[in-house]
Amino acid sequence: MSEITDPMHGIREECKNKDCIFQKQEYDQCVSRITEKKFGDCEAWFFDWIKCADKCIAPKIFSATKE
Repeated sequence: MSEITDPMHGIREECKNKDCIFQKQEYDQCVSRITEKKFGDCEAWFFDWIKCADKCIAPKIFSATKE
């Protein structure tokens, strides 16, 4: 019997790095600014990136699951 794997992890990575590239770039630019300034955070940019990924994941995960 094979082990059941969660398809969400692969789908999430695909969405984060492929479909949400603009949000990832905005987040990375924020991280660079914060690293230079040594203060602040990029929480809002991070959540924008994750929210984009979640919207991308939803229809894909439901089509990947079996009843």
